[in-house]
Amino acid sequence: MHKQHFRERLFSGNLFREWVAALPEQWQHLPLYLRLYAVLLIGGGLLFQLSYPITLLDSDMWYHLDGGRWFWQQGSVPNHSFFSFIEPERVFVNYYWGFQALIAGIYEFGGYYGLLVLRALIFTLTTVLAYRYIIEERSRHFPVLLFFLLFITYFTFIEGRAAGLRPHLFSHLFILLFIYILERRPRWAPILPLITAAWVNLHGIVYLVPVLIGGAYFIEILYRLIKKEQKRDRGWTEALSLLACIPALLATPHGLELLESPFTISNFVSMYITEMKPIDPRALYTVAITGDNLQIDNIFPFAFLISTFALLRSLLDGSLRISHGIMAVGAYLLLSRGTRFLWEWALLVLPLITHFAGSLKEIQGERKYLSIMHLFLAALMVLPFVSMIKRLPLHTDYPFDRESAPIGITRFLKHVPGGGKLLSPPSAAGFLHWELFPEYRIYADLQMSLFNDLDIYQLFSFYRNENSTARTIAQYQPEYISAKVAGKAFKEILEGRKEYVPVFAGDHQVLYVNKDLRPEVAENFQLKLVDPFNISIVKDGVELDDHIEELKKMLAIYPESDRINHAIARLLFDAKRFNEALPWAERFVHYQPENPNSHYLLGIIQENSENCDLAIDHFKESMRYSDVAFRKILHIRIGSCSYIKQDFVAAYHHLKEGLNPYAKQTQEADIYQLAFSAFIVGETEESLQLLKMLLHTAPAEKDEISREAEKLLETLRQHEDATPSFIGWLLQMGKQLFNKDRTAADHSTQRDS
Repeated sequence: MHKQHFRERLFSGNLFREWVAALPEQWQHLPLYLRLYAVLLIGGGLLFQLSYPITLLDSDMWYHLDGGRWFWQQGSVPNHSFFSFIEPERVFVNYYWGFQALIAGIYEFGGYYGLLVLRALIFTLTTVLAYRYIIEERSRHFPVLLFFLLFITYFTFIEGRAAGLRPHLFSHLFILLFIYILERRPRWAPILPLITAAWVNLHGIVYLVPVLIGGAYFIEILYRLIKKEQKRDRGWTEALSLLACIPALLATPHGLELLESPFTISNFVSMYITEMKPIDPRALYTVAITGDNLQIDNIFPFAFLISTFALLRSLLDGSLRISHGIMAVGAYLLLSRGTRFLWEWALLVLPLITHFAGSLKEIQGERKYLSIMHLFLAALMVLPFVSMIKRLPLHTDYPFDRESAPIGITRFLKHVPGGGKLLSPPSAAGFLHWELFPEYRIYADLQMSLFNDLDIYQLFSFYRNENSTARTIAQYQPEYISAKVAGKAFKEILEGRKEYVPVFAGDHQVLYVNKDLRPEVAENFQLKLVDPFNISIVKDGVELDDHIEELKKMLAIYPESDRINHAIARLLFDAKRFNEALPWAERFVHYQPENPNSHYLLGIIQENSENCDLAIDHFKESMRYSDVAFRKILHIRIGSCSYIKQDFVAAYHHLKEGLNPYAKQTQEADIYQLAFSAFIVGETEESLQLLKMLLHTAPAEKDEISREAEKLLETLRQHEDATPSFIGWLLQMGKQLFNKDRTAADHSTQRDS
């Protein structure tokens, strides 16, 4: 009976109405669709974060993992360059040691899945806090349009920074938590010192931000107490709680040393770390809408202009709160320090913008439904969902996108004995010392508080200046050197160092070994025939089979290599050894089943082996993971196979979708196939135009395709006069119908007579 009563309340809507009635009064004025939309958007963001794999956008997360692993193994805070061979050893104030310990512990328990869950949890808590803060604005006349703008804007800000799991994610969460407690839940103020202690251990360098927030509200509370605008008991509780946050700032292993951290960052940092570069002034007012991909660049100019207007307007009309004004000034000062602080700025001005928007009155249009404003709001609501779907990777490993990392050289270095020093590019250095320590040590990663400007300059110049290369090698004598596959200029520099020989060609980096320091590695693995930077090109005087044998040696260590599997299959295909290329293409598909190139390569091999049905299947599979440009190529290949099968309807559809002779040089055979297919399906005019295009660019001495095109063109011209135009066909059909009706009427008249 109880269950039946519950179902009746649920399906009648009474249960939901009771829940809404139980909400705080300031929520109840919000339309139902806003509450449902917020749940859907935050839920969609959570699913996006859980679906988006850990990707090596930069290697910061991995040097944090390595620091956390050191903490749990050694029982001490990693405050020195334990993973590096740089001399003398570098030391620093490790202001993110708590974050390192946290993610290393989670990784030990749940691997990359655990890190995905942590990232999604931080994102969800942060967006929920932003949502709650905005909707709890006290005014019952809160404009619906501005609610959408605020919520979607801040959702985009938060979601756009959440891809990389780094300490700043906790800072964003704590900024909102501080502001939410002080403005919406002041009775929770006594827990602020605990939040402060957690904050400075997870990301202590930003301790100036909680000082700014706490100081802004402390000054406002004192002012209101003096003016007797606030209850004394509650006001003093909040004030004392904020004062208690000051000693909490020192509750770290570093004590007073932490206070120096923000002031030890050199001005040179902005030259080699992108996010520390100053904001381009044009970004403050330049609005760029990039299709359906909603990005921070799209919304920042609007947010900046609105917040600046709100600050000036509130100041002029006397409605500016002291705390909001102080935080806004601090936010603008932070923004002037670099793009890295754009998110802190956005969160610190949120109270200013929300209070300003809440002071406005709701403007109701004349039309209650289907107004232009409703259309605008509907488009705005859909855009974040479309943007997240568009940004999901088409083909990648999960939960960690291994294709984004230099897995090949780490696999090789773990395979060979001896360990040693590895000099590697900074972009992946953190990942390398996470994977290879303690057997291998690197020179440096991009921890700007640990390594100085000269250390980083020496690392960058090593790969582009032969004098720097020579000095660094003379100083440290590294056993191994890795370089980016795209860094062909460094290849020329290293060719002058005869002691270093290439031993492995990975998907992202190539590896050299010092043959004097590791002679057994050089003897067993030196690449004598293959250029590691161009593994798909066979050197002059080298037999193809010998080249492939050297590639196979690397596959024995790294069998899933995208680059090597593709190279072998492609080399055999280009040599028209289709039967031999087939198993290598199938191997490529096996290891890279969601890579469009793997299915495309297998498809063209099947096509040239006269297995058009199988070829079409693989082209269609490739299309699932391809971008728009590559799909054009796939349409052409499917159309060509359909033409061979004499399925001219399919051939016409796909070739027409893929071919554009105005955009780029198009193969004569493809144009002819489209022209012939158009002729078969009855598109005579289109066929004529295509044939004329083909013959216009044909060589002076006609080849076979040109001759066939001339024959088809002649056939079409002979029937051109006999083939009515569409209008003529309509007139002819109308005349026939008229004559038919007239004849029928005459017969009817004769019968009646």
